[in-house]
Amino acid sequence: MIPTCFGWRKALSHRTLVVSMTTRASTSERRMRQVMRPKRMKNHRNPGNRRSGFTLIELLLVVGLIFILIGIVLYVGGRVLRQSRITSCMNNQRQINMANFNFATDNDGEFMSPRSSGNFQSGAGDDSALADCSRGGETYRLFTKSYGGNMNGNSERESALTEGAAWEYLGDLKAYKSPNDPTDRVRSYAINAYVGELCPDNLGSGEDYAAIVNSGWRAARSLAALPQPNNTLMTTCEEDSAGYNNQGFMIKNWLINGNPPPQHWFDYPAPWLEDGVTTSFCDGSTLFYEFKKPDLGQHLIENSASGSGFHRAYYPGDPSLSADQWNETNSDWYWFKNRMLPGRFNYE
Repeated sequence: MIPTCFGWRKALSHRTLVVSMTTRASTSERRMRQVMRPKRMKNHRNPGNRRSGFTLIELLLVVGLIFILIGIVLYVGGRVLRQSRITSCMNNQRQINMANFNFATDNDGEFMSPRSSGNFQSGAGDDSALADCSRGGETYRLFTKSYGGNMNGNSERESALTEGAAWEYLGDLKAYKSPNDPTDRVRSYAINAYVGELCPDNLGSGEDYAAIVNSGWRAARSLAALPQPNNTLMTTCEEDSAGYNNQGFMIKNWLINGNPPPQHWFDYPAPWLEDGVTTSFCDGSTLFYEFKKPDLGQHLIENSASGSGFHRAYYPGDPSLSADQWNETNSDWYWFKNRMLPGRFNYE
């Protein structure tokens, strides 16, 4: 006889089998549902999801910032380039200064002549008082030899520089040309007309120079003759409607008359930078002089006397201005005049 417990075990085993099969069926059914159920598509427009691009406003902001940065870079770059050119220009003039000092060392202490032409002066043969000012045979002292075959019309050839007194000490054509000079000429600089000569270097231009010479007045031919070398102009950039820097840099009516003809420059500083011009002095120093009248450069260009054949320019104004009014309205003119030969003539 089989015990009752065996029947219980059989029943229990049958129930377990049924439960196991039921569980497997449920699991298989769930898997089938998952396979047959379509996958849920991601909603790319959902703000909670990561965006793949920029909005129009964001793009405009980025473009605006880029333009601002470009503007800053261009402004800073322009200022750096401008300062670099100014520095290079002053370095050229410093080299010309040194060339002049070296020339003086080799020539009994006398500077090279600021002239660029062999025509030293007119009228010397008619007045013995001018004889010691001429020294017409000293062409070896000319800063440049801008005449004869060294000229192409009113334009200097490179030979005008290489045959001049400064070439032996400079030896570089680039030293004669300012990086600020927009013209195609080969020389930008002129030497002070009162340095390197005994008399004004444009004798016979309408003034009674014989009387001036007889009065004992002399320019400075050597460094020892300069009362104030640190305040005496040696070189500057010169604008010249004639096409080249004829003779030295001059101020009309020279230093003789305290009050010049109203609104009159004879030579004038090159206004290539509009707000100023580079200069050097007889002590070897350099300076960027800022025009006190912001529109000076433009006026000098616009009012250059076109029919004179030379480089005369007038500053517009009232011809009846008094000396005090001249001082106020022509401060730049006086600045240059007072640095031509300070210590002998000063006008404030």
